[in-house]
Order: sequence, then structure tokens, then C-alpha cells
Amino acid sequence: MTGQNKEWNSSAKILKELLGLEYKPVALSCLKEPIFTSTDKKIRICRAILDAGKGESLQIGKNTNACFGASWHLGFRKITNPEVAKMVKKFVVEGEKLFSSYEALDNLITQMGEAPDNSGSFFVLAPMDECEFPPQLAIFICDALAACRLLTLATFIDGIMPKIKIGGPTCRMSVIYPLLSGETNLSFYDYTARKICNVDKDKLIITIPYVKIPGIIESVNKCSAGTAKIGFDPEFRTFLQKNLAT
Repeated sequence: MTGQNKEWNSSAKILKELLGLEYKPVALSCLKEPIFTSTDKKIRICRAILDAGKGESLQIGKNTNACFGASWHLGFRKITNPEVAKMVKKFVVEGEKLFSSYEALDNLITQMGEAPDNSGSFFVLAPMDECEFPPQLAIFICDALAACRLLTLATFIDGIMPKIKIGGPTCRMSVIYPLLSGETNLSFYDYTARKICNVDKDKLIITIPYVKIPGIIESVNKCSAGTAKIGFDPEFRTFLQKNLAT
């Protein structure tokens, strides 16, 4: 997918080097038309995020999605059959054992809201430093230190904290929630996905709507979470020395 260098290609390279990332930043867009030639290969989006971070370009649609839960969370299908819904909830509560009760599961579902209709859409993921399609989301697979720096850079300009939602499925919280809300979000990978994908124990996901990335890049040399040095003017330094000594 290489070609003429795009703004997002350069931004990805800057942030990967700045944060010392093991994985490349991932570009994701939800499109109405496929970019790649159709393939029958089944893909889990939680795995696809990792694979894109390692350099692959992937496309997931209704017919190539490999995860039943993601088919609902990504909006490929709706669960309209009450018996199917009952069976799925039983698996989550009694099989996966992720919730103490059906009421607890229903509470989470209510907080997530409805998934959009993406039955005719395609989720395209690629390493952001070489992709040619404009990203809607920039996904960072990183450790806690890099996550801290990204969140600090994201709030540097206006001081508005992102409305972070933690606890739901990886596909919903790292993809659909940021797409719909325009909010930066943090996901630890849900526990089932961590086991299935063998996610390194120090890795989590920070998803940032791409429209925020240019501002972050402009802030790198101004913010101490970037490359700016923390400074103490003489008056404040004297104040600290006097007050900390008493």
C-alpha cells in the first residue's frame, strides 16, 4: 500500500519513534466499498489490530469476520432471535464467566448502546506509516508509559479529558465507540481476546480519532509528554525551596 507519502504516514513515523513503540500505529477506517480484492480468509478484528501493527493490511466485512461476538459489536448483524440472544448471554455469563449474573451483563450492554448498521461496510486496517487510505482512527498498541504520554498529548491543547469507557469487548471499545463518539479511548483488550490473541501482558490499546492527530503532532515539541523539557522559573524554584524546607 505504499505510494506518495501522506500526512498520516509521517505522523505515524513521528509517534512510533517518539514513544518507542514496538508495534506500528494502526490506521482504521470503516468504508462502504472494499479497498482490497475480496478474500475468503476469516479474520478476528482483535487479531487484525495486532497484525496491522506488525505490518499487514487487512479488510474485514460481514462475510470475512471470524468472531460471532464481533459480528454484533461491529454492526455486521443484529441478534433478533430471542433464543439466540439467550444462548449468547448464557455463554458469556456461564461459559466465559465474564459477569456474575445476567443482570450484570445487561447493565454493560445498556451502557454500550446500539451498534450501527455496518452490514454493508468494511473495516480496513493497515500500518499507518504506509497506508494510502485516510484513517478515521489511529490505534496504538502500547505499554502504560506510552499510553500516558498519548493521553497527555491528547489533552494538552484544550485540557478536555476524554470520556473513556473501559470494560467492554475490544472491538466495541477500541473501534466502534471512538468512531461513534469521536472520543479517545483506552482498552486493555478484553480478557477473552487477550488469551485468544496471546497479547503481551504489558500491552493495551489507545484509540484516537484521526482528526486529533495533527494537533498532537503540533504539540510534540511544546508538551513535556513529547520532547519539551520541564522548566522551573527562578521565582517558583525559590518558592518551592522555601516551602518544602518548612
